[in-house]
Amino acid sequence: MALPALIAPLSGVADILRGDRGGVAKLGHATNAGLIASFVIPALLVLAPYAYLTGQRFESMGIDPDPAEMLLIEPLAYIVGWTLFPVVSHIYCQRLGHTRDWYDYIAAYNWANVLQMALYFPAAILYELELAPGLLFVVSVAVVSAAIAIHFKIARVALRVEPLPALVLVAMDLALSLTQSRIVERLYS
Repeated sequence: MALPALIAPLSGVADILRGDRGGVAKLGHATNAGLIASFVIPALLVLAPYAYLTGQRFESMGIDPDPAEMLLIEPLAYIVGWTLFPVVSHIYCQRLGHTRDWYDYIAAYNWANVLQMALYFPAAILYELELAPGLLFVVSVAVVSAAIAIHFKIARVALRVEPLPALVLVAMDLALSLTQSRIVERLYS
């Protein structure tokens, strides 16, 4: 029963990435419960790999956080990470005149995060294995490029916008993510 709830939306994302806006119908976000599920289910699917990447971040920062501090900061950062961009993108989409399409876009964006994590996580494992630095650099560039391309295509197709507004959304997402990361890092120092 749970498998179709995962396969259908991911299939919809694949359709959107091929340029077929009909994939939006597979996201299951047409009802209030479906819209909520398009936030909750991807967030739960991405949680374990996110926790692993958080551990890698602590290691690269050279910190050993206090467990109480970590249990306060990290869940809050995770929730903010899943809500900040949707709020800001909604405001931007209103200004573009695509308020109705935003619901399609944000559902696709959230499910695409599952696909993007499927790219990031293996790359993080490769990094941990400390394989050839040149290969790791190429893999890192390819993964980040693919993630940006995925977000760009999702914006173009789901919102039905030209390239520039789609690029603005990608840039906003990157800027918000970097800002949030910096704030979280400062909370630990």
